[in-house]
Amino acid sequence: MSAFSTKRRTLLLSLASAIAASLVVTVRKLVQYAAAPVGEKESDFVFPPSTDQTPPTRIAPRPAYPALPFEQRGGFINDASYLNRTAVYGVVKVTSEADVANALQFARENGLKVTAAGQRHSMGGQTFVKGGLVLDMRGLNRITLDKAKKIVNVQSGTVWADVQRVLDGEGLSVKAMQSINIFSVGGTLSVNAHGIAHRPGPIAPTVRALRVMLSNGDVMTATPTLNAELFRHVLGGYGLFGVILDVDLDVADNEMYVRRTSYVDYREFADYYKQHVDGNDAVGLVYGRVSVSPATYLRETAIHVYERTGYSGRIPPLTAHTHDALERLVINFSKTGGLGRRVRWALEKSLEPRLHACVPRNQAMTPKDGCLVSRNQEMYDSMHYLENRLRDTDILQEYFVPYDKMGAFVDGLRTVVQRTAANLLNVTIRVVHKDNVTALPYAKQDMFALVLYFNQRFNEAESLVLQQTTRDLIDVVLGVGGTYYLPYQLFYSPEQLRRAYPEIDGCFAAKRKYDPISLLTNKFHHKYGT
Repeated sequence: MSAFSTKRRTLLLSLASAIAASLVVTVRKLVQYAAAPVGEKESDFVFPPSTDQTPPTRIAPRPAYPALPFEQRGGFINDASYLNRTAVYGVVKVTSEADVANALQFARENGLKVTAAGQRHSMGGQTFVKGGLVLDMRGLNRITLDKAKKIVNVQSGTVWADVQRVLDGEGLSVKAMQSINIFSVGGTLSVNAHGIAHRPGPIAPTVRALRVMLSNGDVMTATPTLNAELFRHVLGGYGLFGVILDVDLDVADNEMYVRRTSYVDYREFADYYKQHVDGNDAVGLVYGRVSVSPATYLRETAIHVYERTGYSGRIPPLTAHTHDALERLVINFSKTGGLGRRVRWALEKSLEPRLHACVPRNQAMTPKDGCLVSRNQEMYDSMHYLENRLRDTDILQEYFVPYDKMGAFVDGLRTVVQRTAANLLNVTIRVVHKDNVTALPYAKQDMFALVLYFNQRFNEAESLVLQQTTRDLIDVVLGVGGTYYLPYQLFYSPEQLRRAYPEIDGCFAAKRKYDPISLLTNKFHHKYGT
């Protein structure tokens, strides 16, 4: 009996130890998932493999040339993919237009290529090239507001969060920008970005004028009617036509919205949008999200609509996001598989509305139901919860689909991702209207933009999966009469590029007109335009 009791105690102690060890591992993992990064993520892994990590031959500059404000000489640079580590000649810290002019002259005299860079959140080397001179534009960040005319002049290195804070204090708001406010204004213009403000959608229609320094050092002002050809090519021109110095942007009034969420089947999304949003002037912001939870995978779809409401109180000032650790934990847990995705979708449906920065009902003094939020607050999102300490990277892709083809594209997306087993974390839906402004339009008509968010670790196997997934999805979107976005990984073939953008060769020809020595370049231009 004593021996049996001893054996039983031993088994219980072993079980308790195993449970305790498992709990310790689980807690450590949860802490790791929730932890903010302690510095910028670094990776020596490069995909596709290339010689871009070989340091370039050093140039002995002419001794009489004025010193440039280098923040980095030689070394390497990367972008938001963390897969593009590239050796460069150096990085110039730009704080004035004279710095830009001197850097361009230095490059011309020493046979260097030049790229202008802001936050470097593209993912295909669009802001650098091997051996090139990179202009860090973030020190060019002056903001000047003409409140009476509702025009703000912004230098190109300014980040959107700073613009929002200036406008918020004056009761005004950005008309169009990305859904994240950490990007530079110059970067936004260079890719003709868009966000949750569906009117106008892309930023191009909000641009009154911009000033550009050409590769020869000349500064030109371009508007829809003055130097109109240059205007059309600089917007969405990926920095290939000149260095954007500053821009005049239309701004709007800040206002209060009622935020309401509905859930529909993905095949009903277009009809719901046409019935409740399209043509409804009271709607100020809108976006959707498609479930990646196994139970409703790429079928159940949320649509968040922000409608103007009568509001007699003072619009609250901007406040910082306060739930980064929780949201970081949830998004990183969702990377691990089906359970994580189920939990995340359930929390987005139940907990997220309670955590939203809504104005209290007694302060709002309005009988309408729903969450009340200001335009500025809803567009004021840094998404810092996407930053982490994990040895992986998150990859964006975006596909533009005609309204009536959304169901067919999502069906194709589901088929491709299930076949390749790519780790798809999120699908967001935005609205972009037909682009009548730029020379290289991604929206050939009114379209839905489906933003895909993938995760991969730093290894060749998962990189190859995402490469094949990208090529297959481009075939899917081309098959439904859509296009894809160009700021991301350069996995597409020249044939796919020209099917989506038949205007591309005309744009490359225009570049040769404005930059005959091809001083301004990047990896996109190097691969497809030379």
